[in-house]
Amino acid sequence: MKEIRSIKTKLLIRIILSFIFLSVVIQSIVFVSFRNFSMNASKERALSAAEIIRDTITSFMLLGVYDKRDVFLDRIKHANGLKEIKILRGKAVMQQFGQSSRHEAPPTLLEDEVLKTGNIKSAVTESAFNVEYDIVIPYKAVADERVKCLQCHQAAEGEVLGAVSLKVDITAQRRTGASMLSYMVAVSLLFSVGTLYIIYIFFKPYTELFQRLRQGFDHASQGDFYNKIDIIPADEAGDVARGFNTMTENLSKTLSSIDNKVSLLIGYQITKTANALKDTTKTVDMLVKIYNFKRTIEKDAAKNDIFLRIKQMMTEMAIEQFTVYEVDLDKKTMTNVVSSDSAEDGLSEAIAWCDESILTNSDQCRVVRTGSIVDCREFPQICQCFKGGDANQRGRYGYFCIPIYIGGRVGDVVQIVYNEVNDEHIWSVIPYIKAYLQECEPVLVGKTYMELLRRRSLVDQLTGLYNRRFLEEISNTLCSSALRKKTLIGILLIDIDHFKQVNDTYGHDIGDKVLQKAAAVIKSSVREADIVIRYGGEEIIVLLVDVMEGKSSDVAQKIRQNMEKESIEIPGGAINKTISIGVSEFPKSADKFWACVKLSDTALYKAKNEGRNRVVHHSP
Repeated sequence: MKEIRSIKTKLLIRIILSFIFLSVVIQSIVFVSFRNFSMNASKERALSAAEIIRDTITSFMLLGVYDKRDVFLDRIKHANGLKEIKILRGKAVMQQFGQSSRHEAPPTLLEDEVLKTGNIKSAVTESAFNVEYDIVIPYKAVADERVKCLQCHQAAEGEVLGAVSLKVDITAQRRTGASMLSYMVAVSLLFSVGTLYIIYIFFKPYTELFQRLRQGFDHASQGDFYNKIDIIPADEAGDVARGFNTMTENLSKTLSSIDNKVSLLIGYQITKTANALKDTTKTVDMLVKIYNFKRTIEKDAAKNDIFLRIKQMMTEMAIEQFTVYEVDLDKKTMTNVVSSDSAEDGLSEAIAWCDESILTNSDQCRVVRTGSIVDCREFPQICQCFKGGDANQRGRYGYFCIPIYIGGRVGDVVQIVYNEVNDEHIWSVIPYIKAYLQECEPVLVGKTYMELLRRRSLVDQLTGLYNRRFLEEISNTLCSSALRKKTLIGILLIDIDHFKQVNDTYGHDIGDKVLQKAAAVIKSSVREADIVIRYGGEEIIVLLVDVMEGKSSDVAQKIRQNMEKESIEIPGGAINKTISIGVSEFPKSADKFWACVKLSDTALYKAKNEGRNRVVHHSP
């Protein structure tokens, strides 16, 4: 990034450039003025000398001592500091008197131009070491009373008779000007340095204030509002500094208040970074997402939908390994309902990270047993049931398990597994995950109790079997599935032989015990997928799902034999009871489910008439 110059540097550069420019302009003016003054002074001196020479030579000619002019010219040259004096004759004088007796160099271009035009001409010749000023002054023929040139010269009035060429050495003046210019430069430099120092001292507090302001705004843009300005000038700039400090302090307090209120709202302390703005923005965005999440799950139909929402949330949080367990509070078992590797359209039943013992005994899970969060950072191997993956992965992963409470007890457990080498992200999102799960809790409680009430409305309280209402709800689904898969449903209608005698002889309590024993024997004799229902009174119906043709009677015989072997303890001894079973198969026996139930009832009636304790398969 290109470095930005400070205001102090910019100010000093501008002032220095201004001083340099002003100094150059002033010194240039002084130099030109001094040069012009030197030139004008040299010209005036040359003109005065030329007039003296002209008048004196004219007098020499009138007195007839023109041959004494050289002595005069030498004295004039030394007296006036002239380097060279030349007397030039014009064309008319040379025609009348011939060339000058002095052996002088031929006229220069400047001198020749003056002789031709009759105008004064001058020129400056400069070199590294010398400066010379040449001036050529013409003499013209006049006919006034004093000079009367036309009496001696054969020339017209106004004609150029000759000229005086003077060469003045002004090297000394140039040296004087250079010395003065040097003094002026030195004085200007001293004045500039002094002025700059004064300006620097005066502006230093303000430039430092601007620098601190810039740093403060840079920090503020990064979310850091703790960088205060400690330079407080005693003028309007001090008001700016105090205003900035007040602004950052108020912003810091406001953001801290927001963080504290959010922490109170969600029940957890949000992880903070050095950027308060980003933290607050992230927190507000997350609160909006949590609010929308709660509104969404409140309208979901079942708990499984909520579990899938939790999976989606964990995925958006970039949690790569997680599992959600549901605890059966009555059976003390756990089920893996969803995990990071489960399919989107179904719930996972696999155990990935924990020992399978927790499935059959939920108390083996430390979260369920203690009712608190389990964090592996608290103590090495704090949970003995955590396997940590396969043998190649053990020791590389950490875990964080969060309970979800249902009716004051742990109803669900969310397990997060992470690589300990890179766990910074996990701990930055854990507070938000807790907030999501906290919003899930009341919704899951409602859904759980609704399912519990519904399940209890479909379950016989005495035997623990499904009741007839459940049969009415499930029958259409089972039949549609069987027809679609082209499989059979075995329908076993079971009746306890001479059950009324048990009630009459031993009482209804023993009768209930016989019913419970019969239900237990029947459930243990069929598969987990088969459905056992208390149909009414002492009648129990069993639905064998996806049974092979003819196998329904074999299962019925197994149930009958198991029941026949079972002994039921009663006060003062034990009794044995038998059962009679009528069998039919949907849709082989009939194309309607309830028609098949009726056929099983007919077969059961036949079994009773034939002596009971037997199985009768319906035949046309």
